[in-house]
Amino acid sequence: AKSKPSCIMASQRAVRNLYKRVMKSVPRVIEQYEFTSINETECKRNLAKLFRQHQTVSLPEIKEMLLAKGEMEFDETIRMHKTPCHILKVLTTDIDEKLELDGGVSSHEYAKLSGGSGFMSDFYQGK
Repeated sequence: AKSKPSCIMASQRAVRNLYKRVMKSVPRVIEQYEFTSINETECKRNLAKLFRQHQTVSLPEIKEMLLAKGEMEFDETIRMHKTPCHILKVLTTDIDEKLELDGGVSSHEYAKLSGGSGFMSDFYQGK
């Protein structure tokens, strides 16, 4: 039973470490990608919301997967393997607004509202 708390502590430490590295890199990313009209504070606020969005996850397997995905996203961003539009979407999209939209609209309706045909939504649902 003692290994479980140390495993949880190590996981929490890894997430905090990733969070700190991401926040410290925001000015560098803005400079690397030459985003002149972006507010650094807004970017950090949106990134913090991304991290908080998953704070209630309790399954260790899911936590590990989210941490690995976060590390990969961070690495790809720092190495400039992402296009500017991908970075802008993460840095400037307000997570709260996205959650409100996603919460009240089905994926099929969302696809139609956003200009899509809904084909992929139907495909994934087996229709």
